[in-house]
Order: sequence, then structure tokens, then C-alpha cells
Amino acid sequence: MTLPQSDITLKLGELATHGFEAFCQDIAEMFGIEMSCTPQGSTTETPKTLEKKFKKLAAVITIKAHGVLGGHFQIVLDKAGLFALAGTVAMLPEQKILSIQKTGFVKDAEELSDAVGEIGNLLIGSWDRIFREELEGHYHFLLAGSFIGDPWADSQKNCGLPGHEKFLFIPYEMTAGSFPAFACGVIFPEKVLQSVPGASAPEIHPPAPTESETPEPVAADLPETACAAESLAEPPADGESIAEAIQKMVQSAPVLPGECAPSLLTLSAKDVMQTQVLWGTPDDNVAQTLAKMQHADAAYMLVGTNGVPEGIVTWIDLAEAVSVYLRPTFAKWRRPSDEATLQIKIKAIMSKPVRTLNSEVSLAVIMKDMCQHRLQCLPIVDPSGAVQGVVTVFDLFKALLNTPEGITPKPTA
Repeated sequence: MTLPQSDITLKLGELATHGFEAFCQDIAEMFGIEMSCTPQGSTTETPKTLEKKFKKLAAVITIKAHGVLGGHFQIVLDKAGLFALAGTVAMLPEQKILSIQKTGFVKDAEELSDAVGEIGNLLIGSWDRIFREELEGHYHFLLAGSFIGDPWADSQKNCGLPGHEKFLFIPYEMTAGSFPAFACGVIFPEKVLQSVPGASAPEIHPPAPTESETPEPVAADLPETACAAESLAEPPADGESIAEAIQKMVQSAPVLPGECAPSLLTLSAKDVMQTQVLWGTPDDNVAQTLAKMQHADAAYMLVGTNGVPEGIVTWIDLAEAVSVYLRPTFAKWRRPSDEATLQIKIKAIMSKPVRTLNSEVSLAVIMKDMCQHRLQCLPIVDPSGAVQGVVTVFDLFKALLNTPEGITPKPTA
């Protein structure tokens, strides 16, 4: 293996550190504990050498990257980290977590497999946010799988790492609350290293997701205490297909029934935006937000204070935040810790930072911005920065299909 160039190592190390720091901040805000992480340098490892550092009980979360960083990479947690984070997410008592950190076996970890999956989702959310901001051409991450147990017994089968293949490993020491510090790290295989862009990132057109990669939409089977109306049209769980559809519309400019595409693309944001904007505060919890969105029959809510948007929250964000056992189907297994997920503050799950556009930008500009940043909702602001409305992907589709009443293109000169 050709060792990675120093600039590649430094870039990935910087991104990984910022990703773990964002993850720690998200966990801290969500569960009210102190979190920190400290990088420990970088090394070239193989599964055999890594086995000495992570022993026989670990969690390996595999992530697939789309964009200028392509391929699969892995995040690994040692036994103490596995139980500390999974126990925190599952809201186990502190003494219980400390006990299983010392004496827990694989079966104890497997009982927390749902929590480990949630850790993977939280990691992806945190890292995705950082990579979008700091790596030009990044598209998105997908959870490709998680493994609990001895990943090194058959590393190829368990986590997709050939036994003797070298890779870049960036280790970290992480702390969570009052639990002892634990080891974690990120594995960047050679194929991923080779995909890292140089000084200028090439333009990347992300591949269409396969059926196995596309996350299933979360059913609108939300808690009975704040259940979504069945008739509410939820946005898709993954924005990739929407982005691709819009991208094709922009590039091909098809002629639509009753209207020509060039005329439709002269519509501006103010022609298609929704002027009734639902607002929440960062300290609203999930239950309060569900109730607000249900009452307003809204799929999106801006989060902020004094009319300044700090984030956006969607039905999907809320559905993914609450425990699956709050759904009526699983009510008989419900525990107090499941009810507690309704108290999570939405500042921990909202999408941020918020991109905005002014009301005069054209439909084409809005579509290109949504495609580039993989967005489904854009706030529209006036010159002073005050929010005037929002444009969603569904508003765009309606405009392109010429179905909504009262929308007409601006007159051309």
C-alpha cells in the first residue's frame, strides 16, 4: 500500500475530529451529559494489529460515502465506549452502565443493538453536517451496517475489512459523562483515501441509490400522545431521488402540459413560496413540536428566536428521534425511558446551519441550490434577513407541473 500523503491524512484527520466533536455536542445536548474527544494522532493499521487495541468485544459502524469522498469507511468503539454510548442512548441507569462496562458480554451488547444503530444514525448526522460544510463536493453518508462482537475473527465478513489490508486509522479518546474514558476511532481504507480530492474538488454527480442503500421512510406511526395526521404528506426519508429529479428537470428543461419550461423557470421564489411559516424555539421538546406540526398540518418547522432561523426540523427528524416502542404496535414493550425520548429538545435534532435565499431568485436557482446542498426546504428572506416564507421541494414540483392555482410566471420583457 502506498502510504497516504501528509495533506490527505491531515485533511481527513481534521474532518474526523470536527465530526466527532459535532457528535459529542449533539449527544451532550440531547441527553444532558458532558462529552469530549481528543485525537491521538494517526497510524497505518491492519485488522490484525487493531485487534490488540480493541480486543474481542467492540462495535463497528460501517458508513458509505457519496461524493468526492467515496466508498466505505468504519467507525469503531471499544467495549467501554460501546456500553457507555449505547447505555446512554437507551437511558439505562448510570450504575447499570458502569456494571456492564466491567462485566458485560456479547449478549449484553446485543441487547443494545437498537441503541448501537441509533448511535450510527447520530454519527452520520453529525459527520454529514461537518463534511457538507468543510469538504466541497461531499454529497451524503449512508449507514451501511453495524457489527457487535469480535469484528477481527473474520473482519472481511463482519465489517468488510480484508484481514491483511492496510488502512489509515485515526484514534480518539472520548469521555461521556462520569464514565471512564474510552477508545474509538475511524478507519479509512485505501480506496477511500484515493478518492479524497486535491486542491480543487471535481464536480461529482452522485449515483442513484440502490434499493438496499435507500433508507426506508419512517411510518407516520408516531406516539399516540402526539400522532401525525395520516393524511399529512411526509417528505421522503432520503433527499437523493428528489435532488436527482430536480437536477434532471433543470438540465433538460422539458416542456410540460400547458406551459413551456423556460417560462416556468422564470418564476421567482415569491411566486411559489408558502407565506404561512411555522416556528418553534430551540428549547421546544419533541412532544411539543409534534403537537405544533400536527395542528398546523405542516411537514417542516423553522426553529429560532426573534424571527432568525437557527435550524429546520421535519416529520422525519421527529420520527427518528422518538423510540420505536412509542408506536401503538409496540406499546406492550414500552418503558419509561421510551417516553423520555419525547422530552428531547429539538435543537439536538434539527438541521443546521440554515441556508436562505431572497424572494427574487428564480426557480432554476432554487432548484440548483437544493440539488447542491441536498435540501428539501429553503427559507426565503427579505434584504434585512427577515423570513418571508419557505419553499419546499413539493412547491417546486407543483410549480413545474403547473397544478397549483394562482401561480403564473412573471411577465417577460
